Amino acid sequence: MVGTCALDLGVLLGAAVLVVLVSPPEVLGVEEPPEHFLFQSKGECHYSVAPNGTLQRVRYLDRYFWDRQELARFDSDIGTYVAVGELGEIDAQKWNRDKDRLRSARDDVECFCRHNYGNFAPFASARRVHPKVMITPTEYDSVSHNALLICDVAAFYPTKIEIKWFRNGEEETRVWTTDLTRNGDWTFQIQVMLEVQPERGDVYTCQVEHASFEGPITVQWEAQSDSAKSKMWTGIVGLVLGLAFVAPGLFLCMKNKKGGEGSTRGGSG
Repeated sequence: MVGTCALDLGVLLGAAVLVVLVSPPEVLGVEEPPEHFLFQSKGECHYSVAPNGTLQRVRYLDRYFWDRQELARFDSDIGTYVAVGELGEIDAQKWNRDKDRLRSARDDVECFCRHNYGNFAPFASARRVHPKVMITPTEYDSVSHNALLICDVAAFYPTKIEIKWFRNGEEETRVWTTDLTRNGDWTFQIQVMLEVQPERGDVYTCQVEHASFEGPITVQWEAQSDSAKSKMWTGIVGLVLGLAFVAPGLFLCMKNKKGGEGSTRGGSG
């Protein structure tokens, strides 16, 4: 949980004026400062929680950045401001001399972090979203006869997850795993890949364990030989051709039958 703190614009603008008046870039032979820049401050709360949900430890960071480079921060574990970059040393020393500012930062551990934990912990820690699991096979390599099986596990929360591959019930350990990807909606996705030389009848299983499930869930993929695939397509083509030949005869038969019934009714009249 991140909060935004007020910027010390007076210090920032004062420093900018000092640079322009005393050390202009053209005198120093350096590049002009950018017309647009980012000065950012972030308040961060880091929580350590026991398995039973009890809050064990709180750490508060008040961090200051200039164009994505962190310069200084307040760290509640230390209790003072510390410089992270060389340009942050003057500010850190100044803020540590400001007793009111230092006391306010120390108080934020309770009034900002612990307070917000009570508000947001039920959503952050108790939320459960079932992962969607799907196996995607690649095309066979005609030279090596290898195939790549991808177990795609998507849209889950929380992040802790365990994914295993099995071949005919035996675990496969030579797998490749992608980095955990954020979807931007408090869910995540990950892929675990397995290179195989499938033989007809082999059953590959992707097993997923996640807090949203009562137990492991599995998705299976069964290998088929090229000859088996060929026979399957031969059967499908044969069925289609058979229907193509049978359909006209069936149509004529039904037409003749209807014509005979009409003649019979006419003779009876």
